[in-house]
Amino acid sequence: MSTLSIIIFLPIIAALFLFFTRPSIAIVKTVYMIVTLSVLYLAVGLYIDFDPAKSMQFIEYHPWISEYGINYHVGVDGVSLGIVMMNAIIMPLVTLALHKLRDKNGYWINLLFVQGGIMGAVLSLDLMLFYLFWELMLLPIFFMLGLFGYAKKNYVAMKFNMYTIFGSLMMLIAILYIAVQYKEQFGSYSFDLDELKKLTLSTRESLLVFSGFMLAFAIKIPIFPFHTWLSDTYRSAPTGIVIVMSALMAKLGVYAIWRFLFTLFNETSHAVAPFFIGIGLFGLIYFGFSAMTQTHIKRMFAFSSASHLSLIVVGFFIYDVYGLIGSSYLIVAHALSSAALFLMVGIMFERTRAYRIDDLGGIARVAPKFALLFVFFSLSIVGVPFTAGFVAEVLIILGAFKYNIYIGLLTTTTILIAMLFMFKTVSKVLYGELSEATKDFKDLRLHELVALVPLALLILAMGIFPNYFIKKIEPTAESYSQKIGVIYND
Repeated sequence: MSTLSIIIFLPIIAALFLFFTRPSIAIVKTVYMIVTLSVLYLAVGLYIDFDPAKSMQFIEYHPWISEYGINYHVGVDGVSLGIVMMNAIIMPLVTLALHKLRDKNGYWINLLFVQGGIMGAVLSLDLMLFYLFWELMLLPIFFMLGLFGYAKKNYVAMKFNMYTIFGSLMMLIAILYIAVQYKEQFGSYSFDLDELKKLTLSTRESLLVFSGFMLAFAIKIPIFPFHTWLSDTYRSAPTGIVIVMSALMAKLGVYAIWRFLFTLFNETSHAVAPFFIGIGLFGLIYFGFSAMTQTHIKRMFAFSSASHLSLIVVGFFIYDVYGLIGSSYLIVAHALSSAALFLMVGIMFERTRAYRIDDLGGIARVAPKFALLFVFFSLSIVGVPFTAGFVAEVLIILGAFKYNIYIGLLTTTTILIAMLFMFKTVSKVLYGELSEATKDFKDLRLHELVALVPLALLILAMGIFPNYFIKKIEPTAESYSQKIGVIYND
């Protein structure tokens, strides 16, 4: 079994073992930590061994349901490598920072299923395999919302489930349609991404199939107007699930646009690019202003994430190599920052039992280490110099100006908008008078620092030494840019 297969199936096998044996919560958490740290160790080795001069690597192919062209085909390139590393880094940190919040076996077992599902989806090079892992990723989220959520958890779980089922069904119909069309043109079924590149579809067919895929991805990201599940879900979801949804699952949605839509429907993607650039620009401004109006801190960060995800969509659809690299970099940068901030929100809730921003305040007076890291991660979301977000946003803005000067000007507004809602939140949460909820606020404990400091150091490293990380992405971005006729200038 290759490294990629171990990374995919180790969490799934461990989750199945824990589900059927039902050990104590202490054993469940121990197994969770061992498994996620093992995945991290393998992922770091994968990152070190990845050759920046090549694109798709560590390919593993095994016939599976050969009669219908379904095979086990996985591989990793510079873009998927970033999501693999995010998944591997973030998942063990969840239990380090939040181990007191949930003492339920199912919480950690479901998170292992989610980790395996995300790994499988991001590494799949077969459409049916991708769909199966996509569903495996989503199902535990539904259970966790219903079992461990807050407030209107049953309503929120059903709403989220209906949205995602509808999107997944449209994607499945699109997958089956192109497999049937491949059989009509070549005499056999195939779901393999490389083989499906040969497929010829009419303009109408291509647009319809593109729409089926895009609907599933748009709901998961989410982009306007498919975001109506977002605020209630983030508000009601347990912190661990919010971290997974914001830092990992949403990023998988934008990654899938690159991997599948740009690969299989490049001409259609190019044709509809102005539409999605417009939707993305509207979304980054709309979600940014929505974040400013929120009184619930998780809902505020939910809209903040949606604003930056809209910027990533713009970066992809401007079809410029700087935009491609910048968006790929922002996927990683924003995942690290948002995961850290949601971890800190979970820590705040553990101490104060409050999510309302007006119930918080004065934390900097009693918890300077907490305040310092909260400010740092907030500034990294904004994209201040020497953070990973700054490098990513500058690259996207450069690509946007190359595409169109007015698009470039609008894209720069994301920095100003992010400053407005982040500084407003920071000032209310950290400064001012101590509230009833925060008067006994305790500063970060050792295990919480162990979870948060590595994220801060990695964000700094990506901001100060970006070339080391970008060189892993660049060959993949260049190969895509050459396919669409974009000239890359050093």
